[in-house]
Amino acid sequence: MTVSLTFYDGAGCIGGNKILLEDGETSLYLDFGTNFKAEGMFFDEFLGPRSTFGFYDLLSLGILPPLKGLYRLDLEYPGVWDRFSSHPLYRETEVQGVLLSHAHFDHCGHFPYIREDVPIITSLTSALICKALQDTGGGNRLQEICYTTPREYKDGLLQASNYRKTPFRQRRYRIMGMEAIPDGACSFWESVDNSRTLECCALEACGGEAEIAGLTVRFWPVDHSIPGAGAFGIKTSAGWIIYTGDLRLHGKHAGLTRRFFQEAAKLKPLVFICEGTHPGTQKPVTEGEVAANCFDVVAKAKGLVVADFGPRNIERLLSFLDIARNTGRHLVLTAKDIYLLEALAAAGEDGVPDPHRDERIMLYLRPKAQRKKWEDALLDRFDPAKMVSAEDIKKDAGSYILCFSYYDFHAFLDIQPEGGTYIYSSSEAYDEEMLIDHQRIKNWIDYFGFELYGTLGRDREKSGFHASGHIHGPGIEEMVETIKPEVLIPVHTQDREFFSRFEGLCKVVWPERGKTIKTGRYDET
Repeated sequence: MTVSLTFYDGAGCIGGNKILLEDGETSLYLDFGTNFKAEGMFFDEFLGPRSTFGFYDLLSLGILPPLKGLYRLDLEYPGVWDRFSSHPLYRETEVQGVLLSHAHFDHCGHFPYIREDVPIITSLTSALICKALQDTGGGNRLQEICYTTPREYKDGLLQASNYRKTPFRQRRYRIMGMEAIPDGACSFWESVDNSRTLECCALEACGGEAEIAGLTVRFWPVDHSIPGAGAFGIKTSAGWIIYTGDLRLHGKHAGLTRRFFQEAAKLKPLVFICEGTHPGTQKPVTEGEVAANCFDVVAKAKGLVVADFGPRNIERLLSFLDIARNTGRHLVLTAKDIYLLEALAAAGEDGVPDPHRDERIMLYLRPKAQRKKWEDALLDRFDPAKMVSAEDIKKDAGSYILCFSYYDFHAFLDIQPEGGTYIYSSSEAYDEEMLIDHQRIKNWIDYFGFELYGTLGRDREKSGFHASGHIHGPGIEEMVETIKPEVLIPVHTQDREFFSRFEGLCKVVWPERGKTIKTGRYDET
């Protein structure tokens, strides 16, 4: 028997994984994410794909594959398939599920276009993070990763249906690793702070091993820069296929990743689809080192401290919370951060504090005119004594660590800090647009007289204020040499040279965008 793997994205680039696995009549996707580099060639913050034309714009630019039957019918602009039926990648397909490795947009960002009835198979934490992302989202990109706003064709455009008549439609999420869904998770999943009601589709627990359209699927939690990340194993007619998603060995939960290595090796996999974002890194900065370095800076700091780290990097947030406790400061979070902590608490994520009870956590109170309905609802249930305004911070700047990043900088105009400490604890610039953003960050830092710790620009972080979410070179070697697959397929990477070292251990096959790899125990093309 042979199994087909078609790499519609994530091949020869970082992120945007869209991998179609086909075994007989069964079709599963391994992630369905946004390729930010590809979209960035045509779109920016203010110019995005037109939701009023459904998925037409992204098909036209080759960003989404032309797969009839995969996408939502209410986003199907009239005549769209007449144009794309002659495309070399066009085909009709029926997909039984999407395996979501984790809730970063480069792995789930194109979910909004997928039919609502296609189940998403993932961890409970990833499912609730997806809902939190959509509940608190904004901007001009379609973000319906968890529930959809029904559209209707009217006046030549696809427009949102009347909210009084049509509720949101929730996607079907199946949860790996659980026999039952906790009540708190169900309550969070079924609530929405919006004028439109939610037609809820209950979370489905499917245990540690699930049958998906006749295929056996396993899920292993791994260490990454976002909670809930995991790797998948799929038992096909030709043998086990293992997919890493994104993972690392230098976070606080490295043991989970090594456990995955050992358990995957026992399956003697036919194919190993392996991420390789940073194989050139020999000795990565660890999360423990980041926490220690940040503590040293904050302990000596006078005045306001600003901590700038990636959204949903909860491990980093918890490090700064510990630093706040040990330096006598309060950690000031945005409403989005508080909402995400609520989601993680509902998921029962270990070690995540209750933001309503932790005495060191404060909520930054934005001016009322800027708030959305979900934010007003959060303020209604949050203790007013745990809220701080710009004026409060201005009066006693030395009592706070302010968790702000690029899109929060307007608040500096209200706080008017007179110097202070700015810890940039996030990733380097990957492209020209990020370089411009970093220059703007530097302009704000200089304008208000902050002292900068961390690295802005293209250079990889070497000063010890940021740890990558991805596995380093020696870690990849350990992983491949432990698992010993017959076929190794690198994805989420641009480093072909590194993976050539495994040729003696297994067959290394490089995927190409839109191309199919057929593989089996006894025949391979």
